[in-house]
Amino acid sequence: MDAHQTSAAALAKIQAHEAMCEERSKTIFNRLDRIDATLDNMAKQGFTVALMLMGGMAGLIVTLLLK
Repeated sequence: MDAHQTSAAALAKIQAHEAMCEERSKTIFNRLDRIDATLDNMAKQGFTVALMLMGGMAGLIVTLLLK
């Protein structure tokens, strides 16, 4: 193998590696976006549950005080 063939083979391997890494990066960013959306949804649901619990406790306190 001469120098030209060696450099061409190395360049082909590097290009294949770059393409594979780019695909992996896209996959990782898509997964991170989905995780972000899921966490945002969980935070909203947690806030809603907290408000419902506080409203229920406030209603219970008012009911007990008015008896």
